[in-house]
Order: sequence, then structure tokens, then C-alpha cells
Amino acid sequence: MPLVVQAKNLTKIYRMGSVDVHALDGVDVTIEEGASLAIMGPSGSGKSTLMNLIGCLDRPTSGTLILAGKDISKLKDKQLAKMRGEMIGFVFQTFNLIPRVSALANVMLPMSFVKTIPKRKRKTRAMEILERVGLGQRVKHMPSELSGGERQRVAVARALINDPKLIFADEPTGNLDSKTGKSILELFKGLNDEGRTIITVTHDSSVASYSERMIYMVDGKIEKQVAEVATRGAA
Repeated sequence: MPLVVQAKNLTKIYRMGSVDVHALDGVDVTIEEGASLAIMGPSGSGKSTLMNLIGCLDRPTSGTLILAGKDISKLKDKQLAKMRGEMIGFVFQTFNLIPRVSALANVMLPMSFVKTIPKRKRKTRAMEILERVGLGQRVKHMPSELSGGERQRVAVARALINDPKLIFADEPTGNLDSKTGKSILELFKGLNDEGRTIITVTHDSSVASYSERMIYMVDGKIEKQVAEVATRGAA
């Protein structure tokens, strides 16, 4: 399979007063198209920093990062934002939905930034995606009228709306009970089985067990990699 991510010697240094904090310290990682990867590690290990760099939310201090064949260090801010909008979808622990608009409007929003889908087709596409994640009857509901699991499904639909190559799930079950969390992880597993590249950032081994591959980070470095999780989704 072709590589969708190639990172070589990635570093990210933050200046904290008079001290340099090495959030990432020489990280190498490759991710194949259609892969399912979990990035694990304790708080402060660098896993979220790595997600932010691969997700085009931030730039590395040094090193090489190539996404879908493009060296992002050579892109201007507008080009980087365009690439992020077209290529990457995000699902966060806190859902990040706009509270005053409906589920349908939340899902439609990313299409207005990328503008690859004609206006006349946007509503139909959003309805289809919401149906796909099991919310066909809840499209007019506000986030406050939805359960935690339903809100996360809206977030998944929003992440899918621009047909991204990469989907990041940052602690996607952190605010859900175990049964609802499992249903969300099964949804991601189904998307991966269809060929979507899924990168899950988590500290929870049971969440990581839904991925085919795992990297474990400590102090800004990759401490170990597991090429294949033994029993996917069993934990």
C-alpha cells in the first residue's frame, strides 16, 4: 500500500520562559494508506504533538513530514489549511460541536471551507453521512438534545463529510460510558475496514486494541512499536 504519512527525525520544541521543552525529539514514523494506528503514551509523552503535526494543525521545528506525497514544510499557511480541510478529519474527546445549530448544520460546516462539493449537493451528502452513522432520524436535533454517543456520531459524520484520507480520533471515548464507547470504536473499525486510514490517540489500551498497529511514546520519543495488535477490539 502507498504511504500516506512519512515522518523523518521530527522535532518540536516549545519555549517555556528560558527553557526549551522538547515535545518531540527525533521521531520517525510511516503510515500506510488504509492503516489503523494507535498512538499511546502518558500525558506529556508527545502523542498529541505528533497528532497536531501530522494533522497539519502545527508545524515541526525540524525534520521532514510528507503527507500524501507533499512535503508540508514547503506549504504556505493557506495551502496547509486547504490540505487539512481536504485530507484530514478530526474527532475529539469533547465533540467540539457548535451548540446553537442542528446536527445537520454541524456536519455541513466543513464543506463551506473546502468548497469541493457544490452547494446544491451539500445537504444531501450530510443527510447521507448522518444516516450512515445511525442518526438519520436526529438530523434536526441540537447537540443539547443528543446523548454523548449521538454527539460523538455527529462528530464522526462531520469528520467524514469531505471524504478525507486520514481520520484522527483523539481520546474519542473519553467522555462516554463503556458500552457507548465500544459502539464508537466499532464504527471506526468499520470505516477502517472500508479502507479509511484511522489514527487514534489514546492512553487506554482497550481503545488501542481496536487498531492493527500501535506506537508507544515516552518523553517525546517512540519507545516501542507493535506491528500488529494480537486480538483487535477484544480488550
